[in-house]
Order: sequence, then C-alpha cells, then structure tokens
Amino acid sequence: MQSLNLLERVDLEAVQGLVYLKPTELCYVRVASLTKLTSIDSVVISEAVRYTSKTFVSFPIEEINNPEKILSLLKLGVNGLALRASYEDKKFLHHERRGSERSGDLDLIAKVERFRRDFPSFETVVEFQLLPDMRILAPTIVRLYEDGMRWVVLNAEGEPDKLRISGFREIFEYLRIRGCSYLNVYFPFWNRQFREWDIKTQNTFSGLFEVHIDISNRCTHSCTFCGLYGPAALEDIKKDNGGKLSSQVNEFMKMEIDSEHCYQIIESLPWSVNIVQFGGAGDPLMHRDAVKFITAVRSRGFKVSVLSNMEYLEEEDLLELHRLGGRQDDLHFIANVSAGTPEMYVKTRPRQTDKTFDKVSSVLDRLSTLRESSADGRGVFFTVMCVVTTINCQSLLDVAKLAVKLRAQKLWFKPMELHASFQAPLIPGGNEMMRDMARSLKEAADYALSHGLELEQQEYCEQIFERYLGEIHV
Repeated sequence: MQSLNLLERVDLEAVQGLVYLKPTELCYVRVASLTKLTSIDSVVISEAVRYTSKTFVSFPIEEINNPEKILSLLKLGVNGLALRASYEDKKFLHHERRGSERSGDLDLIAKVERFRRDFPSFETVVEFQLLPDMRILAPTIVRLYEDGMRWVVLNAEGEPDKLRISGFREIFEYLRIRGCSYLNVYFPFWNRQFREWDIKTQNTFSGLFEVHIDISNRCTHSCTFCGLYGPAALEDIKKDNGGKLSSQVNEFMKMEIDSEHCYQIIESLPWSVNIVQFGGAGDPLMHRDAVKFITAVRSRGFKVSVLSNMEYLEEEDLLELHRLGGRQDDLHFIANVSAGTPEMYVKTRPRQTDKTFDKVSSVLDRLSTLRESSADGRGVFFTVMCVVTTINCQSLLDVAKLAVKLRAQKLWFKPMELHASFQAPLIPGGNEMMRDMARSLKEAADYALSHGLELEQQEYCEQIFERYLGEIHV
C-alpha cells in the first residue's frame, strides 16, 4: 500500500500510528484491497482526511459490489474514489450496431456509470491498469470525459520506452482532437519518473506545474536596470510625450489585479500545481492584499515564490509570513538588493536613501531570526539577488558579505536584461571591465561558498571565470 500526494511523496516508513501530511489539496491513497483493509491503511486515510482538503482512495474495481466497505470510507471522510481497472484491449470499436459512434470499453464505462449513480457522494475517477494494446484506451477515456469525469490516472510503471511513448502520444493527440480541454491525465504520481513520462509523451493534459500571477505594476523604487521605473527608462518614455508621462503609461503603472479575481484564480488552480510565483511590472508586495494572496496559496499546499525589493513588509506581515513558511522552497522570496552597502544601494536606486537599505536589511534579518528561533527551523527563506551592471560589477564581494550576514539561503548574481537600447551603457563590456567584473565575481563566489551559501547559476559564473580569468574552480 502506498500513500501518495500530487505534490510530494509521503514517507510511509515514518508511520508510527500517525502520519504527518503537509496541508495540500489532494492526497491519493492506494490500498491493495478494501475487503482486507489494514490498520495502517485506516490510519493513513484518517490522517489524509485530517490534513488535506480532498482524499481519494484507490482500490480494485472488482470490489465495487461491497457497499458496506465503500460506505465505511464515507464515514472516514473520504471525498473521492479511484477505481483501478483494466480495459478490455480486444474491444476496439465495440459498436452497439454497425455505424454507431459509440466506442471504447462499454462494459467498463457502464460499470463506472452505475457506480457513480449508486454512490453520488463520492467523486469517482478511474486508474487504468495498462495493457500492451492501448487502442481501446483513448475512446474509453473520451466517453468517461463526456460523462463528466475530469481526471484519470494511467498506471505506466517503470521508465518511458520508445514504444510506449509513441503509443501515449497518439492517445493524447486523440484526446486533443476530440476537445477534452478540461481533462487532466496523470501518470502515477508515486512513480519518480512521472514528470519524465509527461515530457517525453508530450502530455499537455497533466495540468500546470508552475503558475505566475502578476498582481501589481506599482513600485516606489528607481532601480537603474528597470525598464519601467529606472531613470533612463522614464526619460525615454517622456521624450515622446513632451517631457511628461502619457496617461496610458500612468494607468499602466497603477494597474493591479482585482483581489476577488486573484482569489478565484488561486481557487481554480489544479492539484498538479507545485509552485505559484507572484510578480508584476512593479513590486508584488505593493498590492494591499499581497500577504493574503500568499496565505490563500499556502492554504492550498502550494509553494510560493515572490520577487520583491522587500521594503514594504511590516512586523505584522513578517509574523504572518513566518507562520506560512516551511522548508526552504515552501515560501521563498527573491530579494532584489543589488548592492552590499548603503552607498552602492543609492547608486543603483537614485531615488532611495540609506534608510531604505537599512529597512530592507532589517526585514531580511528579521525573517532569518524568526526562522532560526523556530523549533523545527521552518519559516521564510530567501535569495539575495544582485542584478549585475556597470555600476556594481566591481563591488560584488560586498553583496556576498551582506547575504551571509543576513543568513540568506542563496545568492544570485543575475546578468542584466536589456529592455531597450538606452540601457546598453549599463551592460558590462570590454575585456578590461569584464576581467575586473570576473575578479569581483570570483571573490564573491568564493566567499559565499566558503560560508555555506548556495550560488544560483553557478555554472554561468564558472563560464565567466574560465573566459576572463582562465580558471573554472569556485
């Protein structure tokens, strides 16, 4: 028996009367048999019901004639059932009469339909035990979809091979042609290769893994590398409008997502989602409900990533975020600092002051202190990001020292993105400048790694060292 989650595997070896499950949307519990349900099975099911919004139990379809056992699952609070079934692979185009459009394994479809009528309190899906001949599988799924089933599991064990990959691609093309746009098709989430199956078979029915939601275009910072709020960007925008920002640009800068609409998006996300990223043309934390949005996503058990300058959080927000945190990637901020000292911070953000740098440093330090004070080490984690430009490219060691001081988990020296030609002077170039930048980057990387700080895009850094310093080792 296995208990598996669409988001992460549950460690059953740790079961000693209780199972800890991270709060999430769906827990999928497979039992060998309903008639021989073990005490461990019951414990896992009970704990899944306790800690998740929905619990599905998978069992052999042959046991659907045992209503007493099925109703006992209802008493445990189980929301849905997955009927493990093998289709009859020789029933290809099983017509009621010549010329009928009805196809698929009609006997299996009839069993499922009858079961759904007899037990309407459960949401019912099918977990298909696959056979060598899969021609009957696609029309069977289409018929179930037409009858209202919104997801199925294809129990492909082992690693993808060429023959089965080709077969599944044909199945998915069949489903696309027949308009199964709201169908989710999952390979076994207890199989470590399930995402590899998705990729190699071009399974676009497996649901979203990552979701990015832009929630605010507002920002009070003036990062020189920004294509909207940077000084050079604003001057470029104004030059075509008599030295002023046009009404369209002003409106764009004020745009924010409607809160109710954002909640609706979060509530509608499929169970397959792993992480939700919050961003925008501005800073997402400028939205008055940003922390509430994070709360809504975390309540569904999804991971959260936020790119922010980290100025706008107050103590009440920090305490709430700490409560929502978890392991390193459960709630993770990418803190766009791009400087290691107050002086360099002001150079990269001409409208900000030393006080802004102090506020940002204080916020990040507070998040680390809260995390370190928790008994289990859970809380909010963050990456210190530095967008590398001609302004700061020779003072990267200061950024590494700041990241270590603030107890960041990662350090990211991000190459600047060129949004328009007016930003070209900010891109480091020329052999002499690039060698100086490489030396600075090497010092910063060595310092970070020697203090246990993970370096994001380390391979990119090593390419810089090899090209301009003639060495790779970090």
